[in-house]
Amino acid sequence: MDHSANSKKYFEDFKEGFNFNFQVPGLTAEEIKEFAARYDPQRFHLDEKEASKTHFGGLVASGFQTQLLCFGPFCREILLDAWAVGAPGIDSLRWLRPWYPGERLNVTVTLINKRLSSKRNDRGYLSFRLEAKMDELPILTMDWVVIVLTREGSIESAEVCG
Repeated sequence: MDHSANSKKYFEDFKEGFNFNFQVPGLTAEEIKEFAARYDPQRFHLDEKEASKTHFGGLVASGFQTQLLCFGPFCREILLDAWAVGAPGIDSLRWLRPWYPGERLNVTVTLINKRLSSKRNDRGYLSFRLEAKMDELPILTMDWVVIVLTREGSIESAEVCG
């Protein structure tokens, strides 16, 4: 992808209903354990034998690992090519089913709403929904907002600063 400033998308370039679809390859047991040892050291993420004694019935990926691996492709392929300047936070994050080793995820990110800032003319807010599924079984949903510069507002900001 061309991440140069001239190719970046502004708020106006995003249309409601925009979809970005991709797959996340299945994780190995070792990848799950390595992440868990560093960031989420719970027995059902670290040890198959211990995990088999839990309601999960086996080793499962951390929800945080799931979220990061589902968010990363969207960030690299869409946000790096936009005039994104941050996010106020995640509105909703749900881990609906555990992610077991070897399961490939199908992910869809949809732009569900957009609005201009009421306080600043140089930006707008894009509301996204991420849905990750294994086959048709929902694994994760996430709703969040990304702040993206407007074409007109960013030009005015550059003139004031320049």
